[in-house]
Amino acid sequence: MGANPVIANITAGPGIVIANGPGTITISSAGAGFTWNEVLGVAQNMAVENGYITNNVGVVTLTLPAVAAVGDIVAVVGKGTGGWRIAQNAGQVIHLLGTDTTPGAGGSLSSTVRYDCAELICIAANTDFVVRTIMGNLVVV
Repeated sequence: MGANPVIANITAGPGIVIANGPGTITISSAGAGFTWNEVLGVAQNMAVENGYITNNVGVVTLTLPAVAAVGDIVAVVGKGTGGWRIAQNAGQVIHLLGTDTTPGAGGSLSSTVRYDCAELICIAANTDFVVRTIMGNLVVV
């Protein structure tokens, strides 16, 4: 005879939810994930873990989130003919390759053509963002 069976537990790691039911185990993501939003107007405040598809004949101004933790991501994809501009709050700066935007509300990062794209990651809580990926030639102010 073999050993008696032992009941085991599955333990969820970060971002994972495990739900046990009669004869079932369901494993799913605990996070909401990355959300994409189409912006039809000319201004939008950004939120972390969100991407924005700008779709207007005028420039769409997106403002960085005032609160962001290290590792939080925001992204923008151009669609409309007006392009986009990422504005900053006081104390914020965007780093693109070897160039930095002007610190604070006077600095910005902008598209030059319709379909330019950028993904930014926060590297210092609330203040510093690095452009991790780009498509296009962006303007740094």
